Amino acid sequence: MQLPSELTSLLSMLGYDWPESDETKLFDLGNNWTGLSDKLNGAVEQLEDAARTVIDNNVSKDIDAFRSEWEDGESAVRNIADIAEPSNIVSIGLMIAAGVVLALKLQMIVQLVTLAIEIAQAIATAVATFGASLLEIPIFKQITSMLIDQLLNMAIEAVLNG
Repeated sequence: MQLPSELTSLLSMLGYDWPESDETKLFDLGNNWTGLSDKLNGAVEQLEDAARTVIDNNVSKDIDAFRSEWEDGESAVRNIADIAEPSNIVSIGLMIAAGVVLALKLQMIVQLVTLAIEIAQAIATAVATFGASLLEIPIFKQITSMLIDQLLNMAIEAVLNG
């Protein structure tokens, strides 16, 4: 999501940059990690079926050694299977980060639109208030700046602490 051009100058005036994180790419990356987990689970099932066929249909010392190695807790297939769960965890983390980035951007837009309305209102009432309403503009900017700081801190906290 990009900042509407009308709000770019307001954000710049407050001394902030638009977040460069791309929530769409984060969502896509999360989906890729989910896909990896699914592929790994499918591959492990195929390997298990093939190994079971070999073990069930053959008898020899070599097959016994193969069975022993295959059923060992540290076998290659167990290590491959062990990757699937962390892949899902990484996927969930990326999806959460994407949601946080999207929420941050939406909230920043809301705050900037609110500031634009407040500035427009102060300018519109300047004549009636003999310019006194213009004194509110720096206060509105400061409040918006504080709110954006809080939004950024909340987003960082959400990503770092889950």
